[in-house]
Amino acid sequence: MMQPTFRRVWVLNTSRPGLLWRMASARVMIVRGSLLLNAVLVLYLCLSWLSTTPTRPGSLTRDFSLGTPNSLDGHHVGLGVIEFNDGVNTNGEGVSQNYVPLELPPPEAVGNGLSDSEVRDISLGGRRTLGQLPEQIRQEGVKKVVQGDIEPVPQVGVEQIPQTGGVEQVPQGGVEAPVGEQEEPPREVQESAGVTEQLVAEPLAMEPPDPPLDSMERKIYPDLRECSTRPQRPFYYQRGDYWVLENYIPAALSFRCDESITYTTHADYTFLDNLEPLTSRWQGPVSVAVYAPGDDFNATINTILYLRDCWAEGIKKYVTFHLFFHVSHTPKKVPSSEELLKRKTDCALEPPRWTNITTYRQQKKLLYPVNIARNTARQAVQTYFVFPSDVELYPSINFIPEFFKMLKQPDASNTTNQRVFVFSIFEVKENATAPETKSELQKMLKKGDAIPFHKNVCAKCHNVPMSKEWVAAPVKPGMSVFHVGKRKPPFHKWEPIYIGTNKEPLYDERLSWEGKSDKMTQMYILCVRDYEFHILDNAFLVHKPGIKKVHKDPFREKIVAKQNSAISSKIFPEYKTIFGFRKSCVI
Repeated sequence: MMQPTFRRVWVLNTSRPGLLWRMASARVMIVRGSLLLNAVLVLYLCLSWLSTTPTRPGSLTRDFSLGTPNSLDGHHVGLGVIEFNDGVNTNGEGVSQNYVPLELPPPEAVGNGLSDSEVRDISLGGRRTLGQLPEQIRQEGVKKVVQGDIEPVPQVGVEQIPQTGGVEQVPQGGVEAPVGEQEEPPREVQESAGVTEQLVAEPLAMEPPDPPLDSMERKIYPDLRECSTRPQRPFYYQRGDYWVLENYIPAALSFRCDESITYTTHADYTFLDNLEPLTSRWQGPVSVAVYAPGDDFNATINTILYLRDCWAEGIKKYVTFHLFFHVSHTPKKVPSSEELLKRKTDCALEPPRWTNITTYRQQKKLLYPVNIARNTARQAVQTYFVFPSDVELYPSINFIPEFFKMLKQPDASNTTNQRVFVFSIFEVKENATAPETKSELQKMLKKGDAIPFHKNVCAKCHNVPMSKEWVAAPVKPGMSVFHVGKRKPPFHKWEPIYIGTNKEPLYDERLSWEGKSDKMTQMYILCVRDYEFHILDNAFLVHKPGIKKVHKDPFREKIVAKQNSAISSKIFPEYKTIFGFRKSCVI
């Protein structure tokens, strides 16, 4: 019974080789057809690519922002792409409007016999404006950019922008091409206009160039270019027994951390008029902490808003105000920052009074927390470098740009010790004008209209090393370090005012202004850490006109005695434990 079944299976199996052969043949045909189709597709793509490759040597194309070309006076002009083309080739025949690859030098430049350097200058690799293109090409190039291509900057005319070989004239219908090297308009023009548009061969670098390898910046401040800029937004916090309203009324301008130096200072509202001469000289960010307890808070706000809107433009542009008060003297109402910035001050009305008045602080006999104010203003800055100073000390002019130039030079010291940059300080007579430059200061010193700071009050507190040599030295251009000093005898009581960073130690907030010696604790830390004091040439401070004299104040003398006792019995032992001890370092 099993034999027939076995035979049928055998017959079926013997028939399978023919079927497998037919299946294999079909599979081979499918693979061959697929390869043929792929070859046809690759050939088609190659032909398409070759047909779109520019081959015409008769156009010169420059790409600025990958925009769309427009037509103007027979030339192809656009905000994004500018093409120089006369529309005909050398044989007088019409030519197609294909673009030359941007990575290649323009054929016209080679054909016109330009040198390799000139070819590089007009390529995308060179940072030249349109006005700097070689004359041969520029004559055939762009003459105008229509008004529709570049949105005009409102409320700014050419007469407002200093001309140094740049744009000669801007007709109403458009912008004339520059005829010389274009310089960036001053910051004042940019501030009022918003954005200054410049046609350049490629975007200008946003980051400053790397400093030289042997520069002071690389040696001492290698982290300057990696600093982070803090946002300038209002922030309220407690500092011991004080409320601090940080960035309560911010400046109109904001600065990158590596762009400028912040002048940090402090005051109550009766001293805020000093911000006008200070900002006009400093021309950079100012951070001021204002003590505003109780009813002084509302008077402070009114004074600040008036000074910003009606007194001096520099106050609104540069000064950021931080208000603080003791928790026991909290004002009745604290408006939001947004509400204050929306207020409009009527400058025709009588200004608020801030002189010859009795303040809330004076009525309550509150001590002035000077070091809380100093630390608040310093720690709220946006910039890497800070300049803790007093609001009545006016700086010499043009300091910030010259300081950054100095950082690019080799270091004046052979060490890598921590350092700060010291200003010499002077006083002038009440009827005199504070000098702006060292040459003016030298003339006033010879005439007796100026003297070293606190000469009649505490000469040793501001006895700067090599001070006589500094005064007698001839004036040299630029900024430099005149002398590298230390806080050692006979300068162990020296209280320098200096440029530093927020890495320097803070001021002891237990000390008041009335008790004096409020900066001596910080000076002790700098001395123990062997700081170098780099005394700057061509940089100085001038106190508000008026020579200071010693006068007795029985109320203050009691506070001085109490504070000196606290320093010697409590604070100094703490500092020796925490920061160490050095024989020549004193408080």
